Amino acid sequence: MPTEPEPSRALGYRFALTQPGVVAFTAAGALARLPVAMVALALVLLVSETTGSYAFAGALSAAFAVTAALASILTSRWADRSGQTQVLRILAVLHSALLVAVTYLIVQGAPAALQLLVVIAAGATSPAIGSYVRARWTHAAHSGQQPALLRVGFAWESILDELIFTLGPLITTALAFGIGFPVPLIVAAAAVLIGAVGLSMCTRSTPPPAPASPAPSSIFAVVRTPGLWVLIVSALGLGTLFGALDVGAVAFTGARGAGSMAGVLLACFAAASMVGGIVYGIRAWPGRLHRHTQSAAALLALICAGFWFTDTNTGAIVVATAAGALVAPTLIGIFSLTQRLVSPANLTEGLTWTNSGLAAGFAFGSALSGILIDAFGSRAGLALCFAGAVISAGALVAGDRSIRRHDDTTAQARVVPPAPPSDSLTHRSMKE
Repeated sequence: MPTEPEPSRALGYRFALTQPGVVAFTAAGALARLPVAMVALALVLLVSETTGSYAFAGALSAAFAVTAALASILTSRWADRSGQTQVLRILAVLHSALLVAVTYLIVQGAPAALQLLVVIAAGATSPAIGSYVRARWTHAAHSGQQPALLRVGFAWESILDELIFTLGPLITTALAFGIGFPVPLIVAAAAVLIGAVGLSMCTRSTPPPAPASPAPSSIFAVVRTPGLWVLIVSALGLGTLFGALDVGAVAFTGARGAGSMAGVLLACFAAASMVGGIVYGIRAWPGRLHRHTQSAAALLALICAGFWFTDTNTGAIVVATAAGALVAPTLIGIFSLTQRLVSPANLTEGLTWTNSGLAAGFAFGSALSGILIDAFGSRAGLALCFAGAVISAGALVAGDRSIRRHDDTTAQARVVPPAPPSDSLTHRSMKE
C-alpha cells in the first residue's frame, strides 16, 4: 500500500490553506468566534465595575455560557439537518442584537432578573462557530479523500483559537480601560454579526445537509456514543479552568493594583497555547493520539498547581504561560477523538457536545470562582484552575479503555503532510 510523502512538516499547513475556499471560511470563522474570547471577560469587567460584585459578574458569565452550551446542541442539530447557511444568518442577527441589549441593561442598572433573562437569551442564540468550521474541514477532507487534511485542519483551527484567545483579552481590556467598559461587548456584537454572515456566504465549503432519517432520533442519541462522555467530561474540566482563569485573573490582578494586567495574563496563557498547538501540529509524535492527550492533560494539571503558591502578578503570569503551552495539544486531541467517535451525519452535533462540555465547565468555573473570590479572596479564583485541570486529566485516564478502541494506529495519529490533491478536491465546481 503506498504511503504519503513526507517532504516537510510545515507543508501540511501550506497545503491545507491552498485548498479551494479554505482561507475564506477560516478567516470568517475566526472573526465570528472572536467574541468567544471577549464576552466573558467583558461581562466580568463591566458588571464588577458597575456593581462591585464578582459573584454577580460570575453568575451572568456562567448563565451565558451554560445556555450557549445547551442551546448550541439544538442549533447544531438544526445546521446538520438543514445546512449551515440559514442557521448562521438567523443566529448572527439575533445574537448580536441581544449582546447590545445586555450592554444597555447593565449600564442602565436594570433589575438583576431582567439582566439575567437577556443574558440567557444571548447565550441561547450564540452560534457554535468552532463546530461549524471543523465540520467544513471534515467535509473538505472526506470529499477530497485526503484524511491527513482533517488532522492538519483541526490543528490549524486550534492555533486560530489560541490566537483569538491571545488577542481577545488584550482587545477587551484595552477597550474597557481606554475607552469605556461597555465598548468590548459592542465590538463583540459587531464581530459575530460580520463574521457569521461572512461564513454563511462561503457556500463552496458548506457541508451538505444530512439525509433525512425515517424516524427522528432522540436529542441524546449522539451523546450515547460509546466513549463520548469521557471527552465531554474532560472538556468540562478544561472549561472550568478557563472560566476560573477569566474571573480569577481580573480579581487577582485588581487586588494587586493592576487590573489591566488581567488582559496580559490571559493573553500570555493563550499565546503559549498557540505556540504549543503549532509545535504539536507540525511534528510527527510517536505513540497514539489518546496517549498524547492524556499526557498533555496530566502535565497541565501539574503546572496549574502552581497557582496555589504564587502571590504576585508576575508569578501568576509565569504559571499561566507554562500551563497554556499544554492547552492546545489537549484540545486538539479531544476534538480529534470526538471526530473519530461520532458518525459523519452527526458530526457537527457531536463536536458541539464536546464544545458544550467546555462551555458548561466555563459556566461552572466562572460562577464558582466569583463566589470563592467574594468569600475567600482573590487567590481563590486562580486556585480553582487546578481543580479543573485535574477533572480533565482524570476523565481521560478513567475512560482510557472506551476511547483507545477508537484511536488509530501510531502512523495515523501523527500529523503527516497530505499527498498532492486529487482531482475531486481541486476541480470542484461549487461556487463560493
